[in-house]
Amino acid sequence: MASLALIALSWITFLIVINKYIYQIPSVLFYLLIFLGISARRLYYWQIHPFYFSKLRTLPQPTAKPHWLWGHFVHSVEDGQHILDWSEENADADIIRTLGMLNTERIFPVSPRAVLEILQTQSYKFVKPPFIARSLNGVLGNGILFAEGEVHKHQRRVLMPAFAYSHIKSLAPIFLEESARLVKLLREKVAANKADSSDTHEIEVASILSSLTLDIIYHAGLGIQFNALESPKNELAMAYDRVFNPKGNTGRIFFLLQSLIPGFRFIPIQRNLNLWKARQTIGKFASDAIAAKMAKYEDRAAEKSARGEQDVDILSVMIDEGDGQWTLQGMVDQLLTFLVAGHETTASAVTLALYHLSLNQNVQDKLREELHTQFPAGYDSVKTYEDIESLKYLNNVVREVLRVQPPVIGTIRMAKEDTYVTGQFIPKGTLVNISIASHNKSRKLWGEDAHEFNPDRWNGRQAQNNMAFLTFLQGPRSCIGRRFAEVEFKSILLSLIGNFRFALKEGRTVEFRTSITYRPLGGLPLEVADVAGW
Repeated sequence: MASLALIALSWITFLIVINKYIYQIPSVLFYLLIFLGISARRLYYWQIHPFYFSKLRTLPQPTAKPHWLWGHFVHSVEDGQHILDWSEENADADIIRTLGMLNTERIFPVSPRAVLEILQTQSYKFVKPPFIARSLNGVLGNGILFAEGEVHKHQRRVLMPAFAYSHIKSLAPIFLEESARLVKLLREKVAANKADSSDTHEIEVASILSSLTLDIIYHAGLGIQFNALESPKNELAMAYDRVFNPKGNTGRIFFLLQSLIPGFRFIPIQRNLNLWKARQTIGKFASDAIAAKMAKYEDRAAEKSARGEQDVDILSVMIDEGDGQWTLQGMVDQLLTFLVAGHETTASAVTLALYHLSLNQNVQDKLREELHTQFPAGYDSVKTYEDIESLKYLNNVVREVLRVQPPVIGTIRMAKEDTYVTGQFIPKGTLVNISIASHNKSRKLWGEDAHEFNPDRWNGRQAQNNMAFLTFLQGPRSCIGRRFAEVEFKSILLSLIGNFRFALKEGRTVEFRTSITYRPLGGLPLEVADVAGW
């Protein structure tokens, strides 16, 4: 790669010297030759290297013919089904090779053994590509999500107390308290909008769930009562909306341009202006909250008093357990990642759960029966982490939703050095796509009914391998907030299913799109009926 760049530079230098000192090259020809020198490297990697010289060219690949510009991804679909098809075409392969835009080579680990090596045994040899950082850290902050190597190990170690199981247990009452506000809001909406003789009403739930998870993340994360449920149009809530709900396909087009063009995020187009404003609003709110919390802790330190029992939010634990290791900017970076990524992924997960339960009324009924049987005194009698975890079928439903349709359908890594995966040489700079969605539905790992929504599969042994469930990834870079997200998800879902019946209106179709998360395009309108007596 470096030698080709040197050859191109040498060619251009040669032309300039010839033109100036030896022979006057006609201007049109001169600039044409300069252009050829500049584009030669790109042309080589577009039309020659992938087909004749690449050390990956002998790997199995899709039978579908690649497009001359978009490669194999001209065949892509929103939920990642195309990747599952490709892996099933090559059932005995550990790795498959695909061509992306301009024939850029990408590999997909499709066997548990290959995934294990990339995510666990060699996890720090595979880093987030620079274009991913360019595309997302302006939105998600420069926290643990983008840290690598020893920096990542240090940050994860310092953050672990805030996300330990023992601490998440103390957050369960917050999740239940905020979910109770959602129940109250939906009851008011159903009552206010009842049709003449119908006891159901169609309500768009995706935006409401986004407001709820924003309230939860600020309450449990910063100790702040945010009230986005009641005021979804406040400045901070609108900032999040600008980030996660771009109109039409603009989000994906924007992501592509940011990936391909260094510095694109600094061009003052409208989408960039929206993101700058949103990042500024979210960042200021977070930094002000952190500064206030740190000042409070300094006062306590001067008085030699301990953290109060009410200070169970993530930020309080970070400060208390951090032992002075955090700077203000360091905490802002971590909290931005947590506040932005944490709220949106859970909102998408609950939205997807309501969609699947609306299509599978028998599962919804069975879950409601468990809730009403184990807690006959009603929703208010569910009070603790132990109460939530006692609901076995709820646990099955949550896991199955996260398996069948994970909120984030894939992730990308890049080999930072030459290495081997399952004996196959992987050159430095190779892009590695890990398809969470397709791996979670592999027939080889989950059986012939892998595509079906079946919570009962979680009774007993579920899959053939520990790498069969990748929703939170695996290994040293697995999601640090997994337990937080699972308990939050369960708290919201039990409050909704215990109190309401959800159904998709007959004839309505729902289209899903992937931006940062997998979500319904234009929201998810569902018929909502109040369930009396709980």
